[in-house]
Amino acid sequence: MKLPWIFYQLAIVIFALIITRSDSAALGSLDGIKIDKQQSQRNGIDPNGKASIHRPNNPNTLARAAAATPSNITYRFYGHSGGYALTGTTKVYVVYYGTWSSTQINIISVLISNLGNSSWFNIEKTYYSQLTDTSPKVSVSGSLVLGGSWTLSSSAFGTALTGNTIPSAFAYYVSVGALPNDKGGIYLWLSSPEISESSTVVGGSFLTDYCGYHYRFSVGNTFYVYGFIGNPKKYIGRGCDPYTINPSISPNGDLGVDAMASVISHEVVEAMSNPFSNAWGDSNGNENADKCAWDFGTYYAAPNKGKYNIYIGGKYYLIQRNWNAKTQACAQSA
Repeated sequence: MKLPWIFYQLAIVIFALIITRSDSAALGSLDGIKIDKQQSQRNGIDPNGKASIHRPNNPNTLARAAAATPSNITYRFYGHSGGYALTGTTKVYVVYYGTWSSTQINIISVLISNLGNSSWFNIEKTYYSQLTDTSPKVSVSGSLVLGGSWTLSSSAFGTALTGNTIPSAFAYYVSVGALPNDKGGIYLWLSSPEISESSTVVGGSFLTDYCGYHYRFSVGNTFYVYGFIGNPKKYIGRGCDPYTINPSISPNGDLGVDAMASVISHEVVEAMSNPFSNAWGDSNGNENADKCAWDFGTYYAAPNKGKYNIYIGGKYYLIQRNWNAKTQACAQSA
């Protein structure tokens, strides 16, 4: 029996509602969480750690890189005071701080949800954990999963983030159950253009000293990995975006968020291979993505004429190359 056309229309509407509901359910909010700022400031501080920063692309950075003696990246066995890599499936939890549109959030969500299945991410699978030089190597084999996304308005901590605000906030939200408790995950704090950031824990400030970084916070005696990446849209050409390649148009039509995509990828793969800054590194203190920072390899023109080198999840991205631990060279894929 042939059904009336109205039934097909109704089915389409219901399906669309299901998809919309699924998308909205995936994006939570931390704005309703009452913050005990005194308690949050006592949590999360790790004075003995070492942060890894993604330096801006400016003359000082280029001069420092040129002066450094080339060296291979090596592993420090975690049975000999070294560290371990995140080798299984790694979930990424994202906090969007400040003012974000659904389109901007979608650009980042698609990136994180699909990056783990890309040939670019296969480079990360050249890294491993190992207890001693005679024990088995446990290679990075898992994928990358978007574990959840939350918005947080700037009324929570203001438009000028200073001191230890970010790690303390992460520690507090995890401790009260507002964010998942996952010591094998990566927590990302992404800020919108109107947010300034400086950190006494890391030492420096966004745009001047770094475009992003990863570090660790603690809840009790448990350490967690987190990263910060800012949006450079108000300061295009100052070093935190690929200005020489995409000076006025980027593949997804948002110069700031598209620039963040590469820095996010940079910090995520570093957080996996060297989560606590004591696993993989070279003699100059560089991690894998540091060794290829601002090197985008071969790129092409997207439909809007912005340049890209990776196409995943139906979107175009310009992502820096990463260091292959087997070939000891920068690569675009493996």
